[in-house]
Amino acid sequence: MTDNGTDKGAADTRGRRHRRWRLSAALGLTAVLVGGGIAALRTAGSPASDASEPAAAVASHSGRLTSGESREASRIAVDAATRPGTAKDRQKATKKSDGERNAAGGPGAEPLDTRRPPRAKSASSATDGRAEVQLYDYASDTLITRLVDLRSQKVLDSTRQHGVQPPPTLAEAREAVKVILADRRLGPGMRESYASQTGKRLTSPAQLRLQSMSFLGSRAAGVDGARKVSRCGEHRCVQLFVRIPGGKWIDTSRIVIDLSARRAAVIGL
Repeated sequence: MTDNGTDKGAADTRGRRHRRWRLSAALGLTAVLVGGGIAALRTAGSPASDASEPAAAVASHSGRLTSGESREASRIAVDAATRPGTAKDRQKATKKSDGERNAAGGPGAEPLDTRRPPRAKSASSATDGRAEVQLYDYASDTLITRLVDLRSQKVLDSTRQHGVQPPPTLAEAREAVKVILADRRLGPGMRESYASQTGKRLTSPAQLRLQSMSFLGSRAAGVDGARKVSRCGEHRCVQLFVRIPGGKWIDTSRIVIDLSARRAAVIGL
């Protein structure tokens, strides 16, 4: 008589083996990847900030920003240096914003999040036209929070913080894939894994399903690993969880991508 439990266990074992995929010989292990968002990471000694609040934390009395409002708020915040209302404002904004760069190295800081700011009880309904925008300036490794007025299309306030790392956006995750693909050690392994599972060439990050999280250098194990990512926290660093459409994973568990420096490191965790 067949032992159904034994057959099931053997089938499960074969299934697990079938799902193991290596990124490259440099990695040397199969990892269990767990996706999901995380709160903003903060380096030791960094000041408290609203950056740790999730994007969905919107004041209920004024409602969520629409997708159109979010896009417009981001545009105003990114263009802050060229859109102030007075000569004095222009000089102040230019000093703060000149030379800002996004994750791809282009002009303007990288938009991370937009939300409706909390409104004080004494505030007028005019404040409902305001939006708070978080951006990351890769030129100075600074988290920027700008309060914009959607009606006047002006920036009302702007603050900067160092050492605060909110969760990465999809755009940043795709930039991280580009860094891996450009790496002579890691790029061929990622392309090979994709081709072996799909029969197609990997030419764009858009072909992958991506999740990501911020990474601090303090998480690295061992002297060598810590040295490789010692600036993560000051720099914008991420880890990727990469899945191929169809449900299979590419192992990137030991790769840390420093988006500020545009390089990848293989470390122990």
